[in-house]
Amino acid sequence: LATSNLFAQFNQVTILAGGNVAFSTSTDKSKVNSTTTTNGRATSFSLSPNAGYFVIDNLAFGAALEIGTGSYKPDGNGSEYNGSSVTFAPFVRYYLNPGIFFQGQYGLGTEKDKSTFGNTTNENKFSISTVSLGVGYAHFLNDHVAIEPFIGYR
Repeated sequence: LATSNLFAQFNQVTILAGGNVAFSTSTDKSKVNSTTTTNGRATSFSLSPNAGYFVIDNLAFGAALEIGTGSYKPDGNGSEYNGSSVTFAPFVRYYLNPGIFFQGQYGLGTEKDKSTFGNTTNENKFSISTVSLGVGYAHFLNDHVAIEPFIGYR
């Protein structure tokens, strides 16, 4: 997971730009006695660029576009899954000195998935909404670039 934001301080009329990129892969295994069996493999990727605008000092309003995809491929028999989602997520962020910030975000979007088991295929489309709250810290590398570790609840 990589996170970065680009901006020149937290002053009114300043623009905030950044984003997140995440990739994961895992192997599903089970072990019975001394025999280990690989059941399948899962992969996911997400991209979330964001931009904001400081309406007053230390207070920014903005939005993120969250794009994600994921899949699960079984080894042998099992259910195969492929899914994707797109969410538009406006946020509000407030910075305290010396760089601690609080953020609230609400997103709306769609999710599509397709699962196959044997000869049966199910396709679904969902409307999704998300709410997240969190706190982070802006660690400046120079006058224009900061790394912002963030912890939150979604």
